[in-house]
Amino acid sequence: MNSTLLLEYTYQRAVRRAHERLAGPSETSLHLPSSGPGVRASVLESWDRSLARLRDPDSVQVQVAYEADRLAEVRRRHPFHAIMPLLRSHLIEPAKDAGLLAALGDEQGRLLWVEGERGVRNRAEAMGFVSGSDWSEEVMGTSAPALALRSGQPVQVSRAEHFAPDVHSWSCSAVPVTHPLTGQVIGIIDVTGGDDAVSSIVLPLLSSTAKAAGAQLSQLFTPQQMNTGAEAAGTRLTVLGPSPALEGPDGTRIPLTRRHAEILLLLHRYPDGISGAGLVERLWTVGGSEVTVRAEINRLRRTICSLGDLRIDARPYRLRGDVDSDLERTVQALASGDADSALEQFTGSVLPDSEAPGVREIGAEVDALMRATLLQDGTWQQLWRFANLPVFRDDVEVLMTVLRLAPPEAAERNAAVVRLEALGL
Repeated sequence: MNSTLLLEYTYQRAVRRAHERLAGPSETSLHLPSSGPGVRASVLESWDRSLARLRDPDSVQVQVAYEADRLAEVRRRHPFHAIMPLLRSHLIEPAKDAGLLAALGDEQGRLLWVEGERGVRNRAEAMGFVSGSDWSEEVMGTSAPALALRSGQPVQVSRAEHFAPDVHSWSCSAVPVTHPLTGQVIGIIDVTGGDDAVSSIVLPLLSSTAKAAGAQLSQLFTPQQMNTGAEAAGTRLTVLGPSPALEGPDGTRIPLTRRHAEILLLLHRYPDGISGAGLVERLWTVGGSEVTVRAEINRLRRTICSLGDLRIDARPYRLRGDVDSDLERTVQALASGDADSALEQFTGSVLPDSEAPGVREIGAEVDALMRATLLQDGTWQQLWRFANLPVFRDDVEVLMTVLRLAPPEAAERNAAVVRLEALGL
């Protein structure tokens, strides 16, 4: 059906009347309107399946599939994580600019990312349309994400076509994403909002994004990696929080001393290399020498020699090999406006015990960038998560923003009040 027809008064009136007849007094009949005037067959069929499983539209309850910690891990392993810059530029930002929500879900209809303007996200929370929730047909009944996964085709669902009454003020469009090498469905991309969410331009936007996503995924992953959820091989440097380490492509984890972590961080942040004198300046406030630097570099080389192609060249000192870091992923996520992904990586400040001037400078820059991004456009849940990091527990402005944005019934709001009172405010 043409998207314009979905919103016509006569069609929506017919859908509302048909929906009202879904639940009836009999316990043995589904009361599916067999001749629902004009109601699309695909919607009626979905209502039928939804009734068989959920029995009553009013009984639909949102289910959380992934709590915050588990959600972070699921996101990290999902193929969408590797192409977030593309998804952001092609879909998330255009949807946000239009006052709509963009959602990315897995192959079972569980929402991994839900992004948009803060006010729209807050309204969507009332119907449970949030990251980590399950919007499969089995749980929520008829919706665009559910039908797109079931049919394998682009789908639009308007207002009262949704099975759950709480969703009747919303409309949505969704498209499944498949990998071109395997043909398997790896998830869905969705636009949700008011009537604009089913306008004539939304499905072409979603379809072109899905095509671009598949093309980029085919370059990043082999079919075997797609089937196992494996990530591209490389060495991972962890410098956020108090336990620095290197993790090789085979999963080997090597704890790092503070000094070795400082050196690796500096070399990673300066890919063109740093001279011995430059490292002295960045590692010591007073004292230090190039002789000491050479000795530390030699010890560090022996530590990392077993990690694939990772090595340190000299004149200038330069880190070579396939390596990324939790810090770099945080910065990249913030640069693309992806606060959720940034928080997944940001488990604490950069090497919090370090006194090295160069490290403290990097840490201060990242802390300030994270804080400013969340204060400007973060949700209250994101801000509360940030406020529970040790260094930011007493950040009055962050706590006050949580109070301003969180609903009165939120337990986190009460906890923020207690913390502010303890600070004498």
